[in-house]
Amino acid sequence: MTINRRELLGYSAAALGAAAVGLPQIAKAAAGELTIAYNVNLPSWDPTTGPSAVNPTIQGLYQSVFDQFIPQKPDLSFAPGLLTEWGWNDDRTKIMMTVREGVTWHDGSPFTAEDVVWSLQRAGDEKTGNPIQFVWKNVNNFKIDGNKITGDVVQFDPVYFKWMSFLTGYIMPKAYYEKVGAEGFEKAPIGTGPYMVEKFERNAFLRLKANPNYWGGKPAFE
Repeated sequence: MTINRRELLGYSAAALGAAAVGLPQIAKAAAGELTIAYNVNLPSWDPTTGPSAVNPTIQGLYQSVFDQFIPQKPDLSFAPGLLTEWGWNDDRTKIMMTVREGVTWHDGSPFTAEDVVWSLQRAGDEKTGNPIQFVWKNVNNFKIDGNKITGDVVQFDPVYFKWMSFLTGYIMPKAYYEKVGAEGFEKAPIGTGPYMVEKFERNAFLRLKANPNYWGGKPAFE
């Protein structure tokens, strides 16, 4: 799937309008359990590729399991997340990012700067099918120094970091994904988010459970 920026923004606006009409409905909230009825299926567990990556209605599911590079608060302001600092150098030829330490993936393995770089390189590679590849390709030649990352700007995009909190702006587990492959990831996805996938039956239901080691604090529901 390949779309340009104008087509994507038009699609997103239309989809957001449609989603406002048919929002997921809360059916039950009791005893630490929340049940929600969705009016759409979850076609893929990869939040960075294909049509599902730009479907606004299922972003809440992705955000429950995965973390985005930069989280956005309800008032639309940005906050430290897996990236605690980010910005440009003075002449806008490089980007600089600081990665949060002490975070683990759902399988217990450590989250590292390599996951961030791999996710950005993968998103910028047109072969992976990221619908917003035209944004992610604008920075490459990443270098890692501990929890610090720098990257060379190919073409300056003033909203590059804003996309990190929007569609496809999710960090994926490099070592795990390379180990299990795309098919294995669909069967058993992991992220660093507040909830872990406990059971998933396509076209039927998804059951999540709270991540006891979530870096952002205890989730609201078990």
